[in-house]
Amino acid sequence: MPDRSLASRPKTSAAPQNPAPRARRNIAREVALALRTDIISGRLRPGSPLAEPVLAKLFGSSRAPIREALIELEREGLVQFQTTGRTKVRSFTETDFAEIRDARVALESMAARRAAESWTSADTAFIERNIDAQSKASTLAELSRLDIELHEYVMKHSDNKRLLALWQSVRWQFEMCLATTHRLQQKLAFKPRNISVVSHRRLLAALASGKPALAAETMASHIEGSMEWSSSYHDSDEDNAPNAAPAQATARP
Repeated sequence: MPDRSLASRPKTSAAPQNPAPRARRNIAREVALALRTDIISGRLRPGSPLAEPVLAKLFGSSRAPIREALIELEREGLVQFQTTGRTKVRSFTETDFAEIRDARVALESMAARRAAESWTSADTAFIERNIDAQSKASTLAELSRLDIELHEYVMKHSDNKRLLALWQSVRWQFEMCLATTHRLQQKLAFKPRNISVVSHRRLLAALASGKPALAAETMASHIEGSMEWSSSYHDSDEDNAPNAAPAQATARP
C-alpha cells in the first residue's frame, strides 16, 4: 500500500504507485508446523502413517510442499522414512530416550555452568515469570512449551553459539520427550505443573547462587530426574504404560 504520509501531497504526472506485493505463503512451513505440533502433543501417535496424498488433500496443496515438510521433520527426528517409501511418526525406543538424556545432560549442564558465571537479577526475573506461567498453564502443550523455553533461555545465556546450535538441532526431540513426560505424569494422577514448578525453582536457585559447579550439577540432576519418567515408560503406547511412578516422584504434590 502507498505510504499514507504522501496522501496530502499534490498529484504529479508520475505513474501511480503499485501496492506492495503480498508475502507468499510458505505452505511447507505451515504443514511442518501443524504436523510438529500434533506429533509433540500426542495427537499424532508414534507409528502413525503420514501419507503424502492424504496430507496434500487435508492441507489443500500439491504433494511438493508436503514432501518438503516431511523432510524437515525427518531431519528434526520426529518422523521416519521407511524403505518401502512410506512415512510414519517416529517411535522412540528406550535407547533413544537414554541418548536424548545424555545429550541434554552434556549440553545443558555445560550451559548452566557458563550461564551461572554471569547470571543477573534480570535473568532471575525472566525465569521467575516463566515458572509463574508454568504454574498457570491450562494445557500440557503450554506447559511443555514453557518448559523448553526456560531451558532454551539458559542455553542462549551460555553465550556459546556452537553449544546453542548443537542443542537446537535436537530441540524438538527434547520437547517431544518433555510432552511425553507430562502426559505420563498426568495419567498416573500426578500433577505435571507442580512437579515442573518445584524442580525449576530448585534449578533457578542454583543458577542464581553464583556457583557455576552447583548450577551444572543441579541442571544434570534436573534433566535426569525428568527423563526418568520417559525412559521408564518408553513403550510407544502410553495407554499401556505400567502403573507405577519413577523412584524420584515418591510423593504427589
